[in-house]
Amino acid sequence: MKVTISNREVSSWCQPLIQPMQQGICAFIIKKINGVYHFMVQAKLECGNFDVMELAPTVQCLTGNIPSSRSARPPFLDLVLESSGSQVLYDTLQSEEGGRFYHEQNRNMLVEVDDSFPLELPERYRWMTLGQIYQFLRFNNYLNIQSRSLIAALNYLS
Repeated sequence: MKVTISNREVSSWCQPLIQPMQQGICAFIIKKINGVYHFMVQAKLECGNFDVMELAPTVQCLTGNIPSSRSARPPFLDLVLESSGSQVLYDTLQSEEGGRFYHEQNRNMLVEVDDSFPLELPERYRWMTLGQIYQFLRFNNYLNIQSRSLIAALNYLS
């Protein structure tokens, strides 16, 4: 199999590529608490995690797996999908790990909620400041790749 990357041909590839069946959605919900932006993260258990849990975006799922029943959907998915206007700080399609996944894309979003959104969260969710997230970025295997991709997008919001 020959793969063309940036007008260069790669004559061999020793790692199999996985073709995706559907697009993903990854989103952080952001809330200003006491004047400081906080990101809602979730502790997520996934196959292949080095440790048992990693910190993931508020919403991380495949769009083809969204149940029709709202009560069966991942927490906060509807809030993210129904957000609009000034709530949406960032919304783009981004490639997912091109060395492993063939043409896989995620819809990456940052969605801001207002003061009426509750501070109390479900069990696996927590509010974290950007400073706290940066502390976890210093170590491998604490923040998953989707979280890292979304945090990298913050440089483009200024």
